Amino acid sequence: MHTQTRDEIYAQHLKDEHKVSPFEGYFKEVIYGGIDGIITTFAVVAGFSGAALSSETTTQLSFLVVLLFGLANLFADGVSMGLGNYLSVRSNQDLYKASRDKEAHEIEHNTEMEYDETVTILMQKGYDEADAVVIANLYKKNPTYWVDFMMNHELEIPDPTGDNPLYTGLATFGSFLAFGIIPLLPFLFLSNSSNTALFMYSIFGTFIALVLLGILKWRVVGTDLKTSLFEVVMIGSAAATVAYLVGSFFTI
Repeated sequence: MHTQTRDEIYAQHLKDEHKVSPFEGYFKEVIYGGIDGIITTFAVVAGFSGAALSSETTTQLSFLVVLLFGLANLFADGVSMGLGNYLSVRSNQDLYKASRDKEAHEIEHNTEMEYDETVTILMQKGYDEADAVVIANLYKKNPTYWVDFMMNHELEIPDPTGDNPLYTGLATFGSFLAFGIIPLLPFLFLSNSSNTALFMYSIFGTFIALVLLGILKWRVVGTDLKTSLFEVVMIGSAAATVAYLVGSFFTI
C-alpha cells in the first residue's frame, strides 16, 4: 500500500480545495476586455444615434457609418488591447526580474544590511525582536526564499512570472470581441429597422451584455448575484450614458 508523501498530500489538497480553472486564471482580462468592448462599441452607436438625424438619406448614411465604424473599432481596439496587455505583462515580468536580480545581489554582497532590514520588516509585521531574529536567521539558510520575502515585503512587488503574456493578450482580445459585438448585432441582422429602433435594440443588447458579464463575475467570484449585477451594470450604464450625451452635442 502506497503511503502518500507530504508533497503528494499537499498537491492533492491544492487540487481538491483550491482548484483554479484556466478560465479563472484570466478572469481579470475577461472582465476588463468585456466591459471595455461593450462600452467602446456602444460609444460608436451612441455617438451617431445621439446626433440629430433629419432625413432618410442621413439616416441610411448613419446606419452604414455606425456599422463600419463599429466593426472597425471592435477589431482595431480589440487587437490594440490584446497586444497592449501582452506587452504590459512582458514589461512587468522584465521589471520584476531586474528588481529581483538586484535584491539577490544585495543579499549576497550586503548580507548584514539586508538581515537588519528583514528583522525590521518582521517586527513591523508584529513579531517581537527575538522572534524576528530567529526567523531572519532561518531566511539566511534559504537565500532564494529570502529574496522572495524581500520582494514581497520590502519592495512590495507581486511575482508576475507565472503569467502567460500570450494567453493574457488572447483572453483580453477574445473577451473584447465576444462582448463588444453585442451592441452591433441589431445593425448586422435588423438593417431594415428604423434608426431609432436600431438604437433601442442596441441599448437593450448593451444591457444584456452587461448583465451577462455580471453573471459571469458572480459565477466565477462567488459574490452575491445582486451585487455583481449592480456593479457591472451600473458602471457600464454610466459610461454608456456619457457616450450618448457626448454624441448629442453633434449633428450629422
